[in-house]
Amino acid sequence: MSYPRNISHNILTQALKIVLGTLTAIIVARALGPAGQGYVAYIVLIFNLLGNFGHLGIINAVAYFQKKSGFARPEIFSTNVNLLGLLSLLYPTLIFFLFFSGNILQSYNPWYILGGIILMVSTLFTTHHQAWLMGDEKIIQNNRIALTVFLLKSLLILALWLLGGLNPFSFFMITVLAMLLWLVLIRFSVKEAWLKAISLPVLKAEMSYGLVAWSAALFAFLHYRADQIMIKQILGMADLGVYTIAVSIAELLFLFPFSIHSALSGRLYNLEAENDGRSLISRTLRVSMLICLALCLVGVAGSFLIPLVYGAPYSAGTAIMLILLPGVLFACLPKVLSPWFFSSGRPMVHLWITLVCLLLNIALNALLIPLYGIRGAALASSISYMFYGLYYLLMMRYGEGFSFSELLLINRHDWQIAKGLWKR
Repeated sequence: MSYPRNISHNILTQALKIVLGTLTAIIVARALGPAGQGYVAYIVLIFNLLGNFGHLGIINAVAYFQKKSGFARPEIFSTNVNLLGLLSLLYPTLIFFLFFSGNILQSYNPWYILGGIILMVSTLFTTHHQAWLMGDEKIIQNNRIALTVFLLKSLLILALWLLGGLNPFSFFMITVLAMLLWLVLIRFSVKEAWLKAISLPVLKAEMSYGLVAWSAALFAFLHYRADQIMIKQILGMADLGVYTIAVSIAELLFLFPFSIHSALSGRLYNLEAENDGRSLISRTLRVSMLICLALCLVGVAGSFLIPLVYGAPYSAGTAIMLILLPGVLFACLPKVLSPWFFSSGRPMVHLWITLVCLLLNIALNALLIPLYGIRGAALASSISYMFYGLYYLLMMRYGEGFSFSELLLINRHDWQIAKGLWKR
């Protein structure tokens, strides 16, 4: 599958999801209000955190071992799936124990906890299968499943809203069922033999590599979401609801970096030995930042529509989005450049910078949220995002030997690529 076609299909997929997602987000925000929005956003955040990182690193090692190890593919696949199955028995037991003993999520009833566990388990297996498809560069196949699920989810939200049945719990359960459906569909699309065994050599090798990548991914995720956790604890659900709306819109800037990330990773893992990928990574970065800058300018104008579109209770979101946008633009750099280090077996580079940025983000949020509320959270995050992007840029310049012009100076060929992607 060609690299440009995979990127084009990713962009189309993300664009359609943005259109549908924006429409349904407006409906949900108006139906739930800031407090209800924050209430659901928080529990989804918690169980998404567990679902995306409960695998202990094996998913982060999938593509690398699938393509660059001496282990058989069925042996890798079976070891991963069987381990995830064991974890899917362990985690719910622990969560139910902590919940019923009064230690976690006491503002939620047991049905939310059950739904959260289903969301967590579905996410564990779905992300593994996505990584497997990405390693084989089957990007379009994965995108078609994602679009099918997203369309059905959006239609169900619309139907419940029209019938007057859209509330925090019904919206949460739609989110849970959508992820469960995604798991069912993607499982049938992964054609790999499954064995009833866990290979200890495979597991040891994967975790040796994957735990570093897993830690880096966890730190990066928390870097983007620590502000929301702290807002909930310091300010409450209503402020969190307003903030999450602004964040979700500002992070639309990640449209292109997210679209090319899986395609770029798959291409780097599958390059011929004589191709070091330098021209590929630099050209991809230049085109990505050109498009991200254009999207940023659109976002600045669009931020003033938040009170009109989402309603007066969300009017504070305009200032939040304007503060976040410069930082989000800088954060696009690592999303494009990180596959360079992972594909060459150097996840430690990503680990250290994500840890430093996470600690910086937490420290700034602890200082600024009590002083300036959700605006302080936005400022703290924007500063740490800028640091994140600048570090990656300097690492590529001085650590990897790229020039600044090679990384950032747009040329005529880049414009042609951007036009070609638009035509596709």
